Amino acid sequence: MTIVELLVAYIIVVWIGFRLIIPHLGFSKEPVPQTISPGLAQKIEDLNKSSQTNYEFLERAYAYITSTYSGGRIKTITHFLRGFGDMCTKDPGFLPCTGQNFLLRTMLVKSGRFSEDNIRVITVPLNLFIHQYLKVKVDGKEIDVDPWSHFLGVPLGKHSAFFG
Repeated sequence: MTIVELLVAYIIVVWIGFRLIIPHLGFSKEPVPQTISPGLAQKIEDLNKSSQTNYEFLERAYAYITSTYSGGRIKTITHFLRGFGDMCTKDPGFLPCTGQNFLLRTMLVKSGRFSEDNIRVITVPLNLFIHQYLKVKVDGKEIDVDPWSHFLGVPLGKHSAFFG
């Protein structure tokens, strides 16, 4: 195979095929669910009560996601099936970037502090695997939010790229 053929195969399989199969990785942003689990609703309420500002709520929701779920390069393959099903009821452990982002986005919107318009889902091109992160608008400023990459030491306000 030539380089061009490999690139075309990559685009078809990874960039298009995976985006059609993997939940929350499609070509458009899925709306957050109308109803969520009582446990998640209670967590959102607790975070809302303990947060004075929208940024503080974002920090606390991010901390909750990154302390409950983890990313992992190899686990993206070996725990592939964790990316399917209801993200709002997943047990702690590995979750792909798509699941962590969907949960965080759900928390932000259900808090009443953010609207869907305040959150953009960004898909990283030319990554070994498709990777996504969020851009959240807080007080007129967009902040990169990449909870999956927390295990790599990527802090709130940054995102991983390429081999993230």
